[in-house]
Amino acid sequence: MYAFHELCNETGYSFCYLLGVLKKVPKESDLRPDFFTDEFEWLLNVEEQSDTVRQTQKRCPLIKRYILPSAPLTMAPAWAPFPIAFSVLPRCVQHKRLEGEFHNSAFAIWHPELASVGENNLMDDTGKVLASFNRRITASDIEFENIHARHFFWLLQMTVERAKKMKRHVVLAGTPGFSYANAVKHDEPPHSRIRLLESGYLYPSRVPHVGPASTTNQ
Repeated sequence: MYAFHELCNETGYSFCYLLGVLKKVPKESDLRPDFFTDEFEWLLNVEEQSDTVRQTQKRCPLIKRYILPSAPLTMAPAWAPFPIAFSVLPRCVQHKRLEGEFHNSAFAIWHPELASVGENNLMDDTGKVLASFNRRITASDIEFENIHARHFFWLLQMTVERAKKMKRHVVLAGTPGFSYANAVKHDEPPHSRIRLLESGYLYPSRVPHVGPASTTNQ
């Protein structure tokens, strides 16, 4: 659901998404994709240009009131994270796509619970089953199509754990646009990365951190 080709009809376009914990549910009339994605340009400026942790946390209403981000606005080339999110998060609360002629934004909200991949048994030395439990899906269970899918799932695992502790939902919003190539070329400087981490972000870059040998798989 909400694959890149469903949200954008230009194959060479980038996609921008925000993943995080939903601190507060917007009122019903605001539960639409553009409520989240219309703030993206302002949020990008805040993340890049703020001087302090307080400015980073308070200058954009979207993250001040509603979302605790897992990472700064994340860019990917012609790929959207919604299909993998729907495949590993079984309990969706609400989702919607904004219908447009060329570019469509979307959002979804889930309970913080990864899918189960079967029953495992805990046994003693004699082989007697002491307990049975369902194992949650991990990266080893998924055949990732690219590094962006792997990076998203890595972020999502941490987001789910954080949302559980906060007793809140997981939220994902995204829209075609912004430049993946520019994000790769102009990564956040070290002091900005530290500021983002101190502001509560779990990862401080807009793109996966990969070495030169991996760049051909982007």
